[in-house]
Amino acid sequence: MDYTPEYLERALKRMMQEPANDQHALMWRLFFLLRPKNCRDITSATQKLADLLGLIERNPDYATALRTHLFSLINQKQISELLMSADILPTHSFAGEFSRRLQFKLLPPLPLTHSLRDWLDNTLREDDSVWIGGIDPSLWQRLFITLKTDVPAADFDQLNINFREAINGLSHRIAAAGLEQELLAREPELSQHASPFLAQHEEIATRILGNTDQLPDIAQAQVLIEQCQEVLNRIARNVAHQGTSIELTHLRVRLEQQLARLDLLLRILSTDGLAQLDLIISLFVTISDSTRERYSIRRLLRDTTQQLAYQITQHAGHTGEHYVAEDRSALFSMFYSASGAGIIIAVMALLKIFIAKSHFLPLQEAALVSLNYAFGFVLVYMLGLTIATKQPAMTASWMAQTLTQLRTEASQFKALQTFIQQVFKSQLMAILGNLIFAFLTAFAIMAVADHFWHWKPIGTDKAQILLNEVSLLAPMNWFYAAVAAVGLFLSGVVSGYYDNKSIHEKIPQRLALLTWPTHIIGAHLWRWITRYVEHNLGALAGNFFFGLYLGLVAAFGSLSGLPLDIRHIAFGAANLAYALFTLGWQAGWVNITLGSLGVLAIGFINLTVSFSLAFYLALRASKMSRQDARRWLIQVVSDLLTAPWRFIAKLFRS
Repeated sequence: MDYTPEYLERALKRMMQEPANDQHALMWRLFFLLRPKNCRDITSATQKLADLLGLIERNPDYATALRTHLFSLINQKQISELLMSADILPTHSFAGEFSRRLQFKLLPPLPLTHSLRDWLDNTLREDDSVWIGGIDPSLWQRLFITLKTDVPAADFDQLNINFREAINGLSHRIAAAGLEQELLAREPELSQHASPFLAQHEEIATRILGNTDQLPDIAQAQVLIEQCQEVLNRIARNVAHQGTSIELTHLRVRLEQQLARLDLLLRILSTDGLAQLDLIISLFVTISDSTRERYSIRRLLRDTTQQLAYQITQHAGHTGEHYVAEDRSALFSMFYSASGAGIIIAVMALLKIFIAKSHFLPLQEAALVSLNYAFGFVLVYMLGLTIATKQPAMTASWMAQTLTQLRTEASQFKALQTFIQQVFKSQLMAILGNLIFAFLTAFAIMAVADHFWHWKPIGTDKAQILLNEVSLLAPMNWFYAAVAAVGLFLSGVVSGYYDNKSIHEKIPQRLALLTWPTHIIGAHLWRWITRYVEHNLGALAGNFFFGLYLGLVAAFGSLSGLPLDIRHIAFGAANLAYALFTLGWQAGWVNITLGSLGVLAIGFINLTVSFSLAFYLALRASKMSRQDARRWLIQVVSDLLTAPWRFIAKLFRS
């Protein structure tokens, strides 16, 4: 039906004729009539609210009826709980709250008849906050002024009691959270000296809530709230060298939300007139924005895990600095480092072929292949060598971290061009080192085995399979390369996670307390191991995870019948060499060309997908908007893709 002001007038007339019931259906009807068809149509929403204002300002009986129903709704239901909890993380632990919300997704909870929050959840839609917040605040002021006139003393007193109960309850929750062990472990002085979390409750209970005759003085309470906030800010600043956890972040974010709400409620209590109305409107818009997100898993993850994600990408970004060469000597060092990794990868590829030839049981084969990859990558790292495909995920976090620290767009673009040049040259040298030496090592192994022992480790059938696995004409190879790229991205996340975990849980210091390893390997060696773990746990975990990922994904695809496998540029180069040596000229120039181009295509997908995922995550973790993060992602990836052509053009010009 098309909206007309007569519908609003009919609703107001019914309010005059009918008393409010437990469902408050007439108030629900009024919200329905005020809602525009399109939540972004602010003009329509403004016109509807103006029509309502015209009706109640011209007819005092309409205003009285609306006021009666509104105060009946507020005072019959628990407005204090709404003020204490709407748009604030609950007091459950993160794990408990995540489990609770997941259960409610499968089996929704029954709404409570006495809960104003449940009533609003059923009345408002997720996008109602758009038009509610988009309407000119002066219209909301006029509405509240009209409804505030001639309020019965009993209704106003009850509302005042509920409002003060909300302040008292919120202050209690903040004081209790200030005694959480997770917080005291980070800020031990809170238990040794006067804690502002406890002091704010004492101040509010004695000097503010105890004063009912006049507007209270909230200056001292605001000072204590600022001190509480400074404690939380100090914890946030120290995560770089102290680490963080989901539970600590959950607690810190909840306290920040509670402190902000408490400050807003105190300012509403201590002011009057238009200033008070502006604060009430701000609170109303905030509550409407949180409607229907009460059991949102996405909202919980966004509020709680963003700090942890930021910390993880910070660690990955710090690691990424070591993957960028800034001068000629550093570029050659990168090439030599990647060359050593190429030699090890060729051996790992051959071991994988031997494991497959041994015809173990499927799970045994999956375990052996995974451990072959995992220990191989760990060995590469411990020897200080470089795998080219590990670079993008690390350098992307470093690039995003630096970009978000720059204030102007001009400085960001200037830094971006510098990054692109450095990353491209470093990546090129690493790829060449991996490719050339993986290919040459594999070819040399086959040549030595054939010359000295007349032994060919690979038969022609297997060689043909290996050649097909890197062929440019097999489109599934591109998908498998993207699957491997996801593992590269996740290995960077795992690396950052364990770096953070090592700092937060003080793993090296706790390892040093163990005595039984010293009896087995000696105290000196054990101290060296704990020091090594302190600086390298994240990288070791990330490399080990990536090895397991490569082996287990392929095994899962084989066992389940799903089209899942992995393609990696360095292993592809080694397998191409094994296949070409076995087949010789029987392979044909066409297959040789398609295999070579296929290896390059696999590498392109490996690098592009892993970089894009890591770069986007790092930008979002830095609280950049989704729109800006997409814009920067497109810009950076486009520049990286055109960098080879610019490099070639520069060579021809010189």
